[in-house]
Amino acid sequence: MKRLIVGKNEGIAELVERILSEPDEDIVLIVPRQADLGESISNFHLLKREAEAGGKRVSVESVDEQILALAKSSKIEALHPLLDAERREPSLSDIVATSEAFSQKAAAMTKRSKVDPVVSGKPRRGSRGGEEYAGSGWVGKKAPLREEAGTARKEAVEDIGEPTEPSSSKCSFRKKIIFWVVLVAVILVAAVLMVNRFFSRATITINFQKTPWTYENNFLADTAVAKANFDKNVLPGELFTLQKNSTQFFPASGKKQVSEKAAGKITVYNGYSSKSQVLVATTRFLAPDGKIFRLQEQLLVPGAEIKDGKIIPASIGADVIADKAGPDYNVGPVPKLTIMGFKDTPRYDGFYGELKDGTKGGFVGEKAVPTADDIKKAKDKTTDILKAVLESNFLNSYPSDYKILDEAKNLSVIKLNVNENTDQKGNFSVFGEATLKALGFRESDVKSFLTSLASRDNPNTVFRELNLQYGDVKFDLKNGKLSFKLTSRGVLAPAFSADDFRKKILGKSVGEARSLVSGLPGLTSAKVSLWPVWLGNIPQDQQKVTISVN
Repeated sequence: MKRLIVGKNEGIAELVERILSEPDEDIVLIVPRQADLGESISNFHLLKREAEAGGKRVSVESVDEQILALAKSSKIEALHPLLDAERREPSLSDIVATSEAFSQKAAAMTKRSKVDPVVSGKPRRGSRGGEEYAGSGWVGKKAPLREEAGTARKEAVEDIGEPTEPSSSKCSFRKKIIFWVVLVAVILVAAVLMVNRFFSRATITINFQKTPWTYENNFLADTAVAKANFDKNVLPGELFTLQKNSTQFFPASGKKQVSEKAAGKITVYNGYSSKSQVLVATTRFLAPDGKIFRLQEQLLVPGAEIKDGKIIPASIGADVIADKAGPDYNVGPVPKLTIMGFKDTPRYDGFYGELKDGTKGGFVGEKAVPTADDIKKAKDKTTDILKAVLESNFLNSYPSDYKILDEAKNLSVIKLNVNENTDQKGNFSVFGEATLKALGFRESDVKSFLTSLASRDNPNTVFRELNLQYGDVKFDLKNGKLSFKLTSRGVLAPAFSADDFRKKILGKSVGEARSLVSGLPGLTSAKVSLWPVWLGNIPQDQQKVTISVN
């Protein structure tokens, strides 16, 4: 017989393969508590079928009651290693060995008399019906039995003509029996104590009377109200706003002969005086190689800082564009550009510009350009993206205890700017900006009101179930008001705290626990289940006590 230990997470296919690979025909599976094998009875059906097909006889040992039950349901022999230990061990012999002389004397006496005063008149030593032996050991008085045995041996000596020494093996055998019986008893007691301490559990199922409850009325959420007024069904409202912008790029499908000027950012310095200087649009900046760039808008250059008699130049950024179209004006960084209008004046050396990143975009020739249809589709796509992003971000932008109805939202696109200039990949861009506004209210205020309303007619009850539905929603964003119709359906049951009740019954006897359960108000039925079955008290550890309320 082969004993296989089943892994807690071992799959049924892997286990079947292990069984079929074993040379022994009889296989005992040692299954731990809460093993994956016990998740479905189909595992045991498959196990039995494959084992029989492979010529194997399979049995199960486990301390898990569910696994034992599933195995037995599949007609697989299943035993508990502790509770069924005695049943598996062979019983002790009821016969106690005697000496040869005593056996001969018994035979001779049987011939002389039909009724022997020793053999027939008194129970034999080792007999389960006798006073001296009780199943697992010797108890009661032994002296009469020894006296009778001595008489029998004496008569046997007279008949055979020589004395017989008492057998020492008989005493040794008796001591061995007592030792093993005591050892098994100690092991069983230790096992019971261990099970009681570490594996005991209690499950209490409580069923309370349930009362259906419904309510329907109109409510108003108002941003101008600071406190709920349930006499008028008015709730304080809160307006939430979220804004989002995005730049999206789209391919241009049109073609066009174009002449485009390079553009870039210029930094203008004032190292001349502490007074500011106005530079008009189209002011020319001259690069060392003769290329000219112009300001796109009027610019006010701030005055320089004078410190310890020294001038510390001030600066400001501005947009410039090339004087001519074409790729020749796509230049890299230029450290200094002079202002042509200040030539031959004292300001010429004090005011200057710098192209830190250079310029780009200069082009002459055929280029991809967006068509009217390209622009329309790009605007629609940018709008859809803004709305989706706003809706997604909005879910995490307001407190979780607020209720925001779908009809109480307003999403508007406030800007869609199209840049028809395409990049090197032939893409143009659309810049969009949108705002989402929504009015919400605390749903906890509504539930508190409904609870107080229900308790008027049903005191000492709470909602076991409560379903809220909102209809006829009307959102007035301008005035910050939201009206809706509330329909609520719930189930009321007696107020009960499982945690408090658990603490009350810890360590109580089964009878006391059942009395406490039966005394609960509104109780319709209940069940107290203990494991192991001999457990007489509820466990002291609250983690071993499960209370299920229906």
